[in-house]
Amino acid sequence: MQTVPAEKKEQKENTMQNQFKIIILEDNDFYNNLLTRQLQNYTDAIAEDKGYEIEIQSYTNASDCIRNLKPDTDVAIVDYYLGDSKNALDMLKVIKEKSPDCKVVVISQVRNIKTSFETLNEGAFTFIYKDRDALMNSCHLVEDVINERMRA
Repeated sequence: MQTVPAEKKEQKENTMQNQFKIIILEDNDFYNNLLTRQLQNYTDAIAEDKGYEIEIQSYTNASDCIRNLKPDTDVAIVDYYLGDSKNALDMLKVIKEKSPDCKVVVISQVRNIKTSFETLNEGAFTFIYKDRDALMNSCHLVEDVINERMRA
């Protein structure tokens, strides 16, 4: 068995702490691109300012997302209604299984208190309505999660 010197182990842990992974699962191509670009532009400034490496991966179908989901994903922004007869509740279970510390944000244009309550009850971090503020709300939420992790 080979042991890793303490200095290298600490350096690896510091690198992992400075990495932040975000996934976006939105089946509408236009909105997916819009949200991805908005988050990328917003987080580029945060990454530079705080010395973070922020990786954003976006998917338009649940199967691709599940296949590529990493255990160390920090935030998942998931549309409520997805193709292939899937929805955010289905994805919540899978994401929490594969990446238990991931904060799942459900985003939807459906303004239904039952839907938002149900997703929160099933373990979603928060629910964002797709309105004119949704893109900026998503950015602020990601920044809050990054700041929270930096304080930990």
